[in-house]
Amino acid sequence: MKLFFLLLLNSYMVSKGTQGAFIDKVLTDFERYSYYISFPMTNGERYIIENDDFFYYLQKQNAVDKEQYQKEIKEKLIKGSSIDILNPNSSFIKVPNVPSIETNVKKGIDEFIKTYFDNDKTLKDGITDDERTAIIQKLFEWKVASKIDDETGYLVISR
Repeated sequence: MKLFFLLLLNSYMVSKGTQGAFIDKVLTDFERYSYYISFPMTNGERYIIENDDFFYYLQKQNAVDKEQYQKEIKEKLIKGSSIDILNPNSSFIKVPNVPSIETNVKKGIDEFIKTYFDNDKTLKDGITDDERTAIIQKLFEWKVASKIDDETGYLVISR
């Protein structure tokens, strides 16, 4: 019984460490096109937004600095807490329910990426905006960072 408990605890700690490292990677990117983050709002809807846009929005609203922003948002993202945004601007993108995306999610992360990305890195042509938004959200759940490539303007992933 003790061995089972230790294995369960170790698995939990590795999971939290991996999640923390992923969140750190995403929240430390303040480039022009930064990584997307995904979170639920208190109204129950899920949104995506680029990290730098979210930081600048909160900085303008609440006068937070980068360190305070990273600490507070990291905690909320790890806990899966909702975030209360009173007046979201156009940088906040509501995640739609896209049945075809949900169907492909069931195939697992590797097949999902093969379905939507060329060379397991760049989003394929012909993807609608709603599909792209839902893809970004699912990738975030799987701890796969995504952002717009500064040179090509395509969505790319970093595993």
